[in-house]
Amino acid sequence: MTDPTVALQRRALVGVLLTVTMWGANVVLLKALLGSTNAETINVGRFVIAGSVLVALSVRAHGWPRWDATTWLAVAVVGFLGNTLFQAFFLTAIRANPAGVGGLVTGIVPVLVLPLGLLLGQKVSGRQTAGVGVAFAGLLGLLAVTLQPGAHVTLSGLGWVLAAAGAWAGYTLFNRPLTAQLGALPFVAFSLLLGCLPYLLWAVPHLHDLNRLAPLTVLGIVVSALGANVLAYLAWANGTNILGAARTAVWNTLAPAVALLLSAAVLHERLPTAVWLAAGVILLGAALANWPEQKKRAQETATSPRPEL
Repeated sequence: MTDPTVALQRRALVGVLLTVTMWGANVVLLKALLGSTNAETINVGRFVIAGSVLVALSVRAHGWPRWDATTWLAVAVVGFLGNTLFQAFFLTAIRANPAGVGGLVTGIVPVLVLPLGLLLGQKVSGRQTAGVGVAFAGLLGLLAVTLQPGAHVTLSGLGWVLAAAGAWAGYTLFNRPLTAQLGALPFVAFSLLLGCLPYLLWAVPHLHDLNRLAPLTVLGIVVSALGANVLAYLAWANGTNILGAARTAVWNTLAPAVALLLSAAVLHERLPTAVWLAAGVILLGAALANWPEQKKRAQETATSPRPEL
């Protein structure tokens, strides 16, 4: 018979792989949706659906949070960074670039997280520094592509990718202590609920008439919200809980690769070889920066809580 612990780890790994596949596919789905409606309508739909489900799950599992005013404010501010700013920049990046390039956002995040963490006093290993250097070289290669006449990737388009990655990098840094203090599901649910309010206030006047949206467009928004923002989150959180954060994080590098492949297969994007090479270097650097160290992985294995059966 299979060891229950091994079986749990296998299921967790399958969930993580499905997660990165959903995240990569979500980029291609959002690019397709932008052809039939605007970013505001897409994001509002995703916020309302995902926020309602996550808050309901959080309250059911943990009850209504009894946080003090300072904690609520911190959750709202970090949520604003990871939802209003990131989603606005992310959809703009997808609209301004081929989907395969827009999907590089998650691959670029480690390039920004580690230097920002260093400024905040966090320790960075030599391997992580090397990974950031490799990914930065890939970014320079992508920048060189934008300078070519008639390039598929423009300087402004790359700027939106970096803006989205920067917003998510800041969210990643500041959500770690809050997640440890408050719990992953309550923090994610209520940071989404509070963090998206400024976006909703701004976006409402720009919404398209829902009655005039094509059924496939509505279905796409629902699938994006439930898949990339709810199911993927739950599977990722389970993977982090069972496999450890370090072992899980490295798989996130696959999401941009999935976006690149699906953009070519589904959207028939034909990116120049130079873009593929630059993207490959960026993802190689991101994987190196995220690769778990033996000591840290051993610590996580010893201290990670086991789920109740």
